[in-house]
Amino acid sequence: MSLPARIINAILWRAKNAFLSTAGPLPFDAHDTLEMDDARAPLDGVLVELLECDPRASFVIELPPDLSPESSPSTSVAFANLALTADTGLYDAIVDTITTRDGRFWQWIVGQGAEASTTAANPVNTFSYMDCFWTRSVFRKTFVIVGCNEQRRPSTLQRPAIRDREKSHTLLLPEPEPTVDTLTVPDDDFTVPSLTPESEEPFGVTVNNFDWASTPLGSMLQWPASLQQTFNQILADSRPIALYWGPKLTILYNEAFGKLCGVKHPGLLGKSVEDAWPDFCDKIKQTMQKSTAKLRASVDEEWRFFIEKADGSLEETYLKWSIVPIMPEHDNNVGFLQPVLDTTSMRLWERRMQMLIDLGDALVAARDAKSYWRKTIEALEACDPSYDVPLVVLYSVEHSTEASEEPSTTCNLEGSLGVPKGHPLIPQSLALDKSDTGLSTVFREAIRAKVPTILSLKDGTLPEHLLQDIHWRGFEDPCHEAIIVPIRPTKDERVMGLLVLGLNPRRPYDNDYQQYILLLSQKLTTTLACTILLEEEARRGRNIAEQAAYDRAKLKEKLAVQTKEANEWVSKFQAIAELIPVGMCFGNIQGEITFANDAWHLITGVPKTDRITHDTFMSRVVEDDRQNVSRAYSEMRETGSVTLEFRVRKDDEEPPMQLPIGSSPSFEKASLDLVSEAPRVRHISAALKAETAPDGTILRVLACMTDVTLHKRAADEAIRRAQLAENMKKMADSASVGMYEMQADGRLIWANNVFLEMCGLEKKLDLTHKEIKPFQTCVVDEDLPLIHQALEKLTTNKGKKSSTEIRLNTAWSEEDGTGNTIVAPRCMLAMFRPVKTTYGRIETFTGCLVDMTLQRHNLETERKRKDEAIESKRQQENFIDMTSHEMRNPLSAIVQCADSVVASCSKVQDLLSSPGDAAEGNISDVLQLMQNCIDNAETIDICAQHQRHIVDDILTMSKMDSDLLAVSPTTVDPKLVAKESLKMFEVEARRVDINLSMTVDPNYHNLRTEFLDLDPSRLRQVLINLLTNALKFTKTQATRNVSITLSASEHRPTDATSSVQYIPQTLEGHAAVAAVSHTSSDAEVVYLIFEVKDTGQGLTEEEKSSLFQRFVQASPKTHVKYGGSGLGLFISKRLTEMLGGQIGVASRPGHGSTFAFYVAAAVPGEEALQEARATAKTAEPAVHTPTSASLERLPFGEVSSALAAAPSDNLVKGVLIVEDNLINQQITRRGLLDKGYKIEVANHGVEALEKLKQTNRMDGEFPLGVVMMDMEMPTMDGLTCTRNIREMENDGQIKGPRIPIIAVSANARSEQIQEAKAAGCDDVLVKPYKIPELIKVMQKVAKRLSVEEQTKTEEDKPEP
Repeated sequence: MSLPARIINAILWRAKNAFLSTAGPLPFDAHDTLEMDDARAPLDGVLVELLECDPRASFVIELPPDLSPESSPSTSVAFANLALTADTGLYDAIVDTITTRDGRFWQWIVGQGAEASTTAANPVNTFSYMDCFWTRSVFRKTFVIVGCNEQRRPSTLQRPAIRDREKSHTLLLPEPEPTVDTLTVPDDDFTVPSLTPESEEPFGVTVNNFDWASTPLGSMLQWPASLQQTFNQILADSRPIALYWGPKLTILYNEAFGKLCGVKHPGLLGKSVEDAWPDFCDKIKQTMQKSTAKLRASVDEEWRFFIEKADGSLEETYLKWSIVPIMPEHDNNVGFLQPVLDTTSMRLWERRMQMLIDLGDALVAARDAKSYWRKTIEALEACDPSYDVPLVVLYSVEHSTEASEEPSTTCNLEGSLGVPKGHPLIPQSLALDKSDTGLSTVFREAIRAKVPTILSLKDGTLPEHLLQDIHWRGFEDPCHEAIIVPIRPTKDERVMGLLVLGLNPRRPYDNDYQQYILLLSQKLTTTLACTILLEEEARRGRNIAEQAAYDRAKLKEKLAVQTKEANEWVSKFQAIAELIPVGMCFGNIQGEITFANDAWHLITGVPKTDRITHDTFMSRVVEDDRQNVSRAYSEMRETGSVTLEFRVRKDDEEPPMQLPIGSSPSFEKASLDLVSEAPRVRHISAALKAETAPDGTILRVLACMTDVTLHKRAADEAIRRAQLAENMKKMADSASVGMYEMQADGRLIWANNVFLEMCGLEKKLDLTHKEIKPFQTCVVDEDLPLIHQALEKLTTNKGKKSSTEIRLNTAWSEEDGTGNTIVAPRCMLAMFRPVKTTYGRIETFTGCLVDMTLQRHNLETERKRKDEAIESKRQQENFIDMTSHEMRNPLSAIVQCADSVVASCSKVQDLLSSPGDAAEGNISDVLQLMQNCIDNAETIDICAQHQRHIVDDILTMSKMDSDLLAVSPTTVDPKLVAKESLKMFEVEARRVDINLSMTVDPNYHNLRTEFLDLDPSRLRQVLINLLTNALKFTKTQATRNVSITLSASEHRPTDATSSVQYIPQTLEGHAAVAAVSHTSSDAEVVYLIFEVKDTGQGLTEEEKSSLFQRFVQASPKTHVKYGGSGLGLFISKRLTEMLGGQIGVASRPGHGSTFAFYVAAAVPGEEALQEARATAKTAEPAVHTPTSASLERLPFGEVSSALAAAPSDNLVKGVLIVEDNLINQQITRRGLLDKGYKIEVANHGVEALEKLKQTNRMDGEFPLGVVMMDMEMPTMDGLTCTRNIREMENDGQIKGPRIPIIAVSANARSEQIQEAKAAGCDDVLVKPYKIPELIKVMQKVAKRLSVEEQTKTEEDKPEP
């Protein structure tokens, strides 16, 4: 706070008639008076000097008559001290406010508005402006003295009215404009006021314009929220702080840190720690590692370094920094904060104060002026380090006082440091009135001035030619500035010396430096005055000595009388002192003990002797406390009395301390033993009182000492236990287990929050007034006996701890990795420990609850998973065994049937090769053998189909496990899909005499469901699995009927509307995916219902419960009797769910089974419906090729003629077969030749392109109608060959319409089929296939391409 007016008046009143005004003209009359009660004090230079010496900013203004902004003349600052003018930003802001007479600060200064006072009679003398507290003092209603407080607030809402308002130092939002009535601060971001000088770019603009995208941090828009928040926080901090972020430890910092970087700013922004600090990056990284390992900040030692300024100069700086790791919720370091504490002022102040102390100590010994100058030079030369005295020149000043001579001033060189002898800077003598050599000119001005004078190279006051060849001390850098300190004993006396000091070239001449120079000037002035006074005192002492001898003789007589009386009182005092338990002693000023009672000897341990010296007593004092005792003696000499505490050594032979009779027994209750262990030292509390004479001379010293060892130990132990109790409480509150203390009857005394939460109790409970027994109310009833047993163990187990596992009534919940919430009863491990009294009785018991619910849940989960894994392994092993059996049995039948076909054909060949009548007589045998061949061939076909189904089931299962099974809806006729599925089992059904039938419900036709959008392959797969099971379990029954019923509904079927009970869905979310590929309402969805009924043996309830599971059949006998892999029904269930439906079963033993399922299908649009109808018409004219089923009942001759006469479609006359497998090539070629087609073969793609040139599409004659293209071939694969053919068509090298190309491959994945069509194939046929299937696909593709070609031709015809 600035100096109040009453203090200024008091000082001026005491200084009346003592000083003359030497501060120069003031803006008011120097002889004006200040009103202070009834006293009036003259106003002179003391006020100015007080304000100049104040390190806080202060200024004076004269109140104008008219306070309105429009009045003239304008108001100005009448006076401003050095502390204010040194801060240019603050000074400019104040000048603008006063000049413009605007703002809340101006209103407060002149005492207007709400800012100045609540009432006119009671003004408010404090105001916050520019982050400072200001006070004002008004005198004579004309002048206002305003002072700044050094205490700054952390945050101030007021903002200065800067003339050029730069942007705020923030990354996010600009600073809002403050108003007089209301001030708002952004809620989301910090804003830092921009106080950057006008000549410099604002720090916020530098940060925002910096190219962050070229740094490892990337663009500011991509910064994580944690980095933005941290950076905004350090930007808003006035302390220097650096931020190292990311793996590269990229540096960011605030404005205060940028000032420490000097000329390197802003080049350090965005650099890594290695590039930013190459000299000490290793030290920084080591500190970062330490802070990361300790999980707290690491503080480094203080460093001294030099800031490089823009002009190339260096600035001495002392910094102390620390590293703080930044850890988020995942315990990973994302960066480090480096707060920096600038200790330069403190270190410089300590160094300079030490220099002043050493200087004062040296000058105290001076007895005259000559020795004073010599010791001054010696003291300055002894300064180590000499950074603040790089140059010293000392002149003594002589003034001629003789009346006969003209007044003259001569300066004589007394010494110098750093300047060689004979240097022009230091002539031996300077006649200031006649000479201009050396520093004569500035010396004349310095003598006239009463304050130190600055010399600078910039303004020419320090001649540059005088600084050549100087041996600079300190940093050995040349000085750019120097200061002349005039030395005078008092202000009114003449200057007796001039001290020229070179200023530290690596420190600015700031406020601290000015204070140091002022203190140096005061020190020199004070010591010089003392030296002169000593000379005068010596003369005065000789006169006084004679008078003192006379007075001494008179006093000697009076002293004899008083001594006798004193001795009598001393005897009485000694008798009383021996009785009190306080150590008392008398001593002289030298420290010798002249009297001490027995208690004093007992306490200090000093033996009783005739003479107790100061050293004898100090030898008993602990070495660390001797300095404190000496300092107390010194303070006692100044103040007269002092109290202190110290320790004395205790000898081994001394008896132990005894507690006084009647001491408090609470020590025993607290188990506090203060006397059993003898302390090595005694703690003494002492009071010293000096007995002084009237002249202030100390006659004797009285000391009273009390042994406070027991009190000290008790206090220390109490503090330690209180701290320990507090630490234990904090540990309990932060523990992860429930901790408690209960009475023997179970009443809760104390518990931490975790225990209360576990038991479901309120956290804020008054346990002193409310009785709560948590174990009786919170533990399940079944576990209460466990609690009683554990508590009984505490008494029967000699008080040892016990534990048990219990369950609480509260529920435990936790989310698993899938987002599901697990809820289970809390399972706790309860531990009990007795708390005994000093008599061994259990008074209470304490313990903790450890939550074991998660461990128990995990243990149970792992046990279930283990059982499931074992069961899954067993099922897989059974599946492998069944699959091996199912694959090997048909394979054996294929081999045997193939051998039988070969043998039968060989016999036919032999019989037909017989001559003449013998051959005709063997015709019946030939027909029988041919019938055997047909039967064997059909058996081979059935076995191959069986193996194919098993392979399909395994592949489907693998896709399901890998989540690769996709649903691809197309527009199809559901009736046709069902008929095709039923037709696949005609041969097998005929062989075992099973009647197959299909019925379409009228509801199906009523819904006009001619074509629907669904996946026919997945639907067909479900029907095949159900029909396979139906035939398998029906062929052994007397009645053998298998039927399919197809119906439809607009509503989703349920158990109530169906003849079966549906299995609940297990594929969440697949129904919506499979039902329709677009968003549709319920009115656009049709549910197709399929029922497969058989007259098999039926199923029991137990057998039905195990259906639809992986690798599981109805019963263990099923595989032995009927075979199978146990996958069909499981796959069927998954497929129906993927198709948006469900599957179910209804069965009774001996009455057959009904398997029903429904799927969701979408009604196609008009365009898709027309395309589906056109495709159906294309497939209708396809020539029906007789199969073995239709030719079964024909005689041998008719069969042969039927096969040979099978007609060929006119659209397909020739087929080019591209196949690298010679067996497949031969079989396909033979099959198509038997059907009447012309065939050409090629072994790979290159050969196919050569064969293409020999067809009628190019230059050959072969009638090419279809190309059968294998996908995988050597030299050139099928996809590459297809692409080449399509390119040749586009280039016009091939004549005629588009060539139908059918891809043939053993790979059935949808991705591979799509890849083939994308390469140019018109259709894909998956191996294995039959010749009739191949012919059907060829005819369909050829017909479709022909229709498309005709439609295109008609569209291209011009309109008539």
